[in-house]
Amino acid sequence: MKPHLLALLPALLSFAATMPPSHAAENPYTVDRVDAKSLAASGNNWMAHTRFGMFITFGLYSIPGGVWQGEEMGRNHYAEWIRTQWRWPRPDGGIPKADYDTLLSRFNPARFDADEWIRLAAEAGMRYFVITTKHHDGFALWDSAVSDYDIAATPFGAQGRDLLGELAAACRKYDVKLGFYYSHWQDWEHPGGALPPWPEKKNDPPLVQPTDAQFEAYWKGKCLPQVAELIARYQPAMFWFDTWGRGARHQITAARRDELIQLIREKAPHCMINGRIASHDPAGADFISMGDNQFPTAEKAPKVPWETPATMNHAWGYHRLDYQWRSFDNLLNSLLTNAHRGGAITLNVGPLPDGSFQQAAVRRLREFAAWMAINESALQPSRRSPFAPGALPDNLRATLHPEGAAPHFNLFVLTPLPPGELILPQPLSLPEASVAFRAQVLETHQWLDVKRDGLGNLVITIPATLAQIDHPVIRIGPATSLPARYEDGVAVEPLRPGTLGK
Repeated sequence: MKPHLLALLPALLSFAATMPPSHAAENPYTVDRVDAKSLAASGNNWMAHTRFGMFITFGLYSIPGGVWQGEEMGRNHYAEWIRTQWRWPRPDGGIPKADYDTLLSRFNPARFDADEWIRLAAEAGMRYFVITTKHHDGFALWDSAVSDYDIAATPFGAQGRDLLGELAAACRKYDVKLGFYYSHWQDWEHPGGALPPWPEKKNDPPLVQPTDAQFEAYWKGKCLPQVAELIARYQPAMFWFDTWGRGARHQITAARRDELIQLIREKAPHCMINGRIASHDPAGADFISMGDNQFPTAEKAPKVPWETPATMNHAWGYHRLDYQWRSFDNLLNSLLTNAHRGGAITLNVGPLPDGSFQQAAVRRLREFAAWMAINESALQPSRRSPFAPGALPDNLRATLHPEGAAPHFNLFVLTPLPPGELILPQPLSLPEASVAFRAQVLETHQWLDVKRDGLGNLVITIPATLAQIDHPVIRIGPATSLPARYEDGVAVEPLRPGTLGK
């Protein structure tokens, strides 16, 4: 095992009860910095059109589940932060490393089933998967040659199982892109790793950060070699790094940021990198990661590929006292709104200590699966809404089909539309103003009447029956793009009774 944090440990406290004030004030995640160094410049950025992924927060912290020695953690109740949050705001808060490390002998997720995890994600329409290979506590979910503080030191690892390898195989089976969260900035196990950037809020005592030489020893001795290991063993399609605010700027300098990017580009040329590699200056990243559960307005949404890391409840790692579950409708509305604005959601699950998912999480994933089985083609792949801000009613969202031979757009109905005429500007760039349009409800295959008014607007007749469908999607486009085909495969356009031959 690596040496503990010695004199630094008593200063470790807990993370914020809500998003730290510095996050909101600086809003560093909306910087449009995807430049010529990134994959976006070469057109290989699959995050530009992919809207939904799964985040997994799983590690030693899953075992206490937010409670240590019968006492609930404080500050923001993020269960994965329990080592530095326990007994906050006491100045001697935090779990001593020797005590925290007793979790190594208890880490044995016997019900972990990689196939089940990835199957649930794939059925829910999640096209990429990100897991915490190393969170801030420094524990690695694979047998690392760089550090003994890893899964090999646990009963699970002693069985010879490779948790990340099993997940990589399942991702290949279900055609889900594999992504790795790696805490490259904070590492509470290594004496040179960064500590929480406190004070950030009231009651935060200042922490003594490692010197630059100490951090460089961590950077060269653990961070870079472990990232290289992950690439060599598992060939991930994405690295999801983690900084926020301006707290990391003294440790994740531009030179270190570029060094890490260069390492990944050389060993995995098509692997994507998120903007939290250096949120204060994410130049060279491939997409922007917003703040935790941060959903930007249309005006503040990045113009480059972006995503929101989001939770189904409050904590990321499993917290046994977290009952703040968001409804499926709430989660779906957030997904559709982000897609409307050109972004994605990476939705978190914090597995139980035994490796299974909480029932509430499984229910929501299955609800996504039912909706996606019918409507996913309107989301993935897609471009952001073709409508100008304010052009749609508040209860509608839209996506544009990627460029191709069949241009069309999709309307997502968040709450029921009143029956009658829905008038929208025609948002597609078409060669002829007189093109005939069609509109179809994806779930029922019902065709809706569409006409053009004198101003060129689309006038869509909304039937009363549409209100009976939960979150319906209406696909609208030129008649040449939407063949008049019904659910049984018949391709005819029935005429009204008595009109044949007229």
